Amino acid sequence: MKKFIAILLVTVMVISFTACAKNGSGDATTAAEQTKRVAKADAQVQTDNPAMPTRVLENGTKINIHFGDTVIPGMLNNSKTAQALVKKLPFTVHMSSYSHDFCGTMPEQLPYEDEQVHYGWLNGDIDYAIDAPYFTILHSDEENSEQYGYQVNIGVITCELAKIRGLNGSFDVLIELAENEEQENEEMKVNIAIGGTHFSATLEDNAAAKEFYELVKNEGVTIDMSDYSGFEKVGSLGQTLSADDKQITTKAGDIMLYQSNQIVLFYGSNTWSYTRLGKVDDISGLEKALGSGNVRAVFSVSKN
Repeated sequence: MKKFIAILLVTVMVISFTACAKNGSGDATTAAEQTKRVAKADAQVQTDNPAMPTRVLENGTKINIHFGDTVIPGMLNNSKTAQALVKKLPFTVHMSSYSHDFCGTMPEQLPYEDEQVHYGWLNGDIDYAIDAPYFTILHSDEENSEQYGYQVNIGVITCELAKIRGLNGSFDVLIELAENEEQENEEMKVNIAIGGTHFSATLEDNAAAKEFYELVKNEGVTIDMSDYSGFEKVGSLGQTLSADDKQITTKAGDIMLYQSNQIVLFYGSNTWSYTRLGKVDDISGLEKALGSGNVRAVFSVSKN
């Protein structure tokens, strides 16, 4: 009987330790799991300063994570999961401390791409666990973490790890855009004049769109555009932007970057490799304004 109680206590301790990081060992092993994609795969890392997060994220959406009076700065990446979370901000989730992380259950699942799912984490990672769903900030034990699966990295904290390691207990954690990120998001609007018709558009949160916005804001952008195949107008920007092309099926109103230096306005649909720049807010009259021949599109930003 004593032996049984001892085994039971050990089992409870193991379950408690892995409250937020599950390894899914009971599920059928797939080919992807056999190759065991890990958190460091394709990651940019630093190993010079163990006091700081291991993962280095240079571009993304800056956030502040409030644990009571303690603010943990972070950055979300451009993954499908992270950007779905950005759309929910500001957002509050109840989180508790465990041996290697802070963890809280999201009220609803976030979308994710299968190729982003991996095992383990890097110290400082902000992850989404697809089997719960958990929002986690993982600050310790990266060297032992690859036994835990079902993780999708959505970002990283950007302060010393000791700041979050020093917190204990449970918190109602507010996650919000950093102040400069809020201002930037509010300003990512452009006007488009085509002949005598005017439209507004909202730009994406990616490198190419931000570079395009800076051009429009500082100099204005005028593009002579010609028709292609009865579904788009396309014209040269005259310089290259930071493309991140993906296979996309477009819709009317989409603004795309093609081959790094061509701006495309869609009034129909096409499937090809583009970088998404933005979308016309209201496409009423867009097809008529673009017409059947060549047009000149003038992009500008309203001056406050």
